Formats: sequence, structure tokens, C-alpha cells
Amino acid sequence: MKCIIQLFFEQLEPKKLESFFLSLEETTVKIHELTLGDGNHLFQIMHSSLNTLFDFSRSRDYQILHFDNNKKYIGTSYAINRADGNYLVQTQSKWLMLIPFETSLKNDLIKEIEKFNLKYDMNESVKDEMLKKLNKTYPLTGHTGVGRLYTTVRRMKAEKELNTPISWRIGSAISVETRKRGNEMNELEWNKFYTDLCENLKRNYPSMHDGLFSAK
Repeated sequence: MKCIIQLFFEQLEPKKLESFFLSLEETTVKIHELTLGDGNHLFQIMHSSLNTLFDFSRSRDYQILHFDNNKKYIGTSYAINRADGNYLVQTQSKWLMLIPFETSLKNDLIKEIEKFNLKYDMNESVKDEMLKKLNKTYPLTGHTGVGRLYTTVRRMKAEKELNTPISWRIGSAISVETRKRGNEMNELEWNKFYTDLCENLKRNYPSMHDGLFSAK
């Protein structure tokens, strides 16, 4: 799925980079098996393990930008292949951006990076692809009260992390305060609604809340 990455800097104007977005659930990733095309690639690490091992053997050379779960910049590394042996990178990062080495960012930009944000083209093909991904990875359940609450919070958490346009977000939950569905709210209303649901989950089902928010 294509997206726009907006990099924020300490003292410089934000910079927009086009990228392909992929979510990864594996703890070991062989880059050459992903058959990546040209351009930048953003990975979101979905598993709950501490480390992810990336195998860059037989791949092209990349500059790797590392970000934590909150999209804050951690550091930069490089995958420069040699003719002999394997090239492995182990990381605790939850977001990684691969930039082909020939178009890598200069040092004066790298040292100013603070965080990034995601934006999308507002077209039906991108929307359909994102909703298909969210519905598969974060399905909702209505069998029990705790099931509804937990899966709703889990889904909204993912939508927030992916910066999904609010009109594309799940609309099954309705706020008692605003009488609006989640996908009918403005950003402030949605954030308050999400926070209230998180607090409800934490108060009534603390183990489920802690498991969800400590998973990454």
C-alpha cells in the first residue's frame, strides 16, 4: 500500500517522502524474499517479541531509519552488502523505513529527525486495501461485553497508530456523550472517545488492558 511519510525535524521544515507500507508479523524477515520494488519502504512490526531480525543478504543496499512504537526517531543504520557471508540486522524498533542507499538522507537531515507521521491518498483503492488489512488483523467480536470492548479498543489503537483517516475508522461504537459513531467524529471527539474506552478497559479488565498496551 502506498503512503506518504511526513518526517518532522527539530529546526527544519517537515519533509514528505513517498513510500510503500507493509506490516510484518514475523520475528525473522528476509528482505530479498519480499521482492521489494524501487523506492522507500516503511515496515510496522506487529509481533510482541522484543527483537526482530532482518536478513539483508542478497538485497540491495539500504539506509535504515529506526523509530519506536510512538513513531519517535531512534537512530539510523545501514545495510551495505558484501560478496561473502550473511548481513543481519537485529533491532527493537517497531517502525523501520528503508531508503535505497543511492537516495539516502544526508547527515544534516538525519541528525535533526524527531518523528514521522503517516498520510494516505484519499482514494477508494487505498481505503479498500487498508480496511481489508484492518478487518483481517483486528476483527471485532460482539459475543460478550468484554469482547466488544477489548476488540474495539484494539481496533481503535491500530487505527490511531496508522493515522487512518477518521472517516475510514470503525463506526460500530457510539459515544454516549456525543451520540456519534467513531467515524462521524472530529479528531478531538475521537481522541476523547478512545481515551474513555481505554480507561474503561483498564478499570474493569486491567489484565487485558495491560496485555494490549504492553504488547509493543
